[in-house]
Amino acid sequence: MESTTIASLMNESLPSPGREGSDGVVEIGLLLPANRAAALLRLARDRRESVGQVLRRLIERELAQPV
Repeated sequence: MESTTIASLMNESLPSPGREGSDGVVEIGLLLPANRAAALLRLARDRRESVGQVLRRLIERELAQPV
């Protein structure tokens, strides 16, 4: 995927949701309440995964749901 954004994939012209890196990967900033961030860190540690792995799995699961 070149420098397309999620919005442009849906034929919409919205700004990029984050910074694009190599291989079509996009970095997205995330602001969370401190208690949610702490819970996310605990969950990742308990599962022996990175926070990124936990978030990617949650996002993939949600995107797989029919709308």
